[in-house]
Amino acid sequence: MKYIGNKSRLIGFIEDCLKEHNINYNNVIVYDLFSGTGSVSEFFLRHNCIVLSCDNMNYAIAEQYRKLYFRKEPKFEELRNIINCEELEDVINYLNNHNGQKRYYYENFCEEGKYHRRFFSERNAMKIDAIREKIDEWKDILPKEKYMFLVGILMNAADFVSNTAGTYGAYLKIWRSMALKEMKLEIPEFIATGKISLYVNDVVEFVKINKTADIVYMDPPYNTRQYPAYFSTLESIVINDKQQLKGKSGLRNYEKQKSKFSIKKYVKEEFKNLVDEIKAKYIVMSYSTEGILNKDYIYDILSKKGKTKIYDVSYRRFKTNSWTENNTNLKELLFICEVR
Repeated sequence: MKYIGNKSRLIGFIEDCLKEHNINYNNVIVYDLFSGTGSVSEFFLRHNCIVLSCDNMNYAIAEQYRKLYFRKEPKFEELRNIINCEELEDVINYLNNHNGQKRYYYENFCEEGKYHRRFFSERNAMKIDAIREKIDEWKDILPKEKYMFLVGILMNAADFVSNTAGTYGAYLKIWRSMALKEMKLEIPEFIATGKISLYVNDVVEFVKINKTADIVYMDPPYNTRQYPAYFSTLESIVINDKQQLKGKSGLRNYEKQKSKFSIKKYVKEEFKNLVDEIKAKYIVMSYSTEGILNKDYIYDILSKKGKTKIYDVSYRRFKTNSWTENNTNLKELLFICEVR
């Protein structure tokens, strides 16, 4: 899944810093805050950790149900008497073979629909409608984790054929080649180690109610970009509440999902509140030198919690059309605090 701020390219850097700091990251309890699509959670799972992952966006948690929740292919015995199959491959084939329908996603996200938005081809928008309705018919039949697993598979498949440059703040004026291909649900790979629990929650509230972790990793948003606006279309697919959308790009009402970490007048207080509530042996935090929180302020707050060291690595800014090629002196920071 295409995602702003994804730490996949920085996992090696994070691991090197943990090693240099002599932190054990095998078989421990980890909280992953602002977890996004779960690249850091995946790293800890591969080291057989127990991970509690928290993000306030439903599409992010759906993606993690897709690729991180199950250790092996789940069976869908709950559907045996409904669709005459229970193996995952058969369930996916059943959904892929559904005929398209002209409903909510057709009207809101394809050019032929009522609002003429070009996020998906007509055929793919109709497939999203048909498959999403079918999965929702099973909501009360399937356990939550299996339901969200299927929703995540659909969302990921839709993202793969979206007519965007990576975010959903706008669609492209011309069709990208991938957007014209037929959407196809795919079975993900499974991680055999570790265990993960997934939470849609405010991170401050999350750490208030959970017990001590060995490592708390957090990757807060660092600028004024509000993620709900940039991934509104995917959030609509996951929640499926069929909101009346606004504007040319079909934005959801995301007032309740705004992050204080992306609002300058609130971010300092919110960061301090979060750090104060954390109960852990180590706090590990990713940030950027172009973030709205000052590097010295972060260090000061963390130092009051425990001995803190800062690591950094040069990093290129991500744009929706390409990676910047010029040297922008941008650095990715990693703060490691050994809590007293």
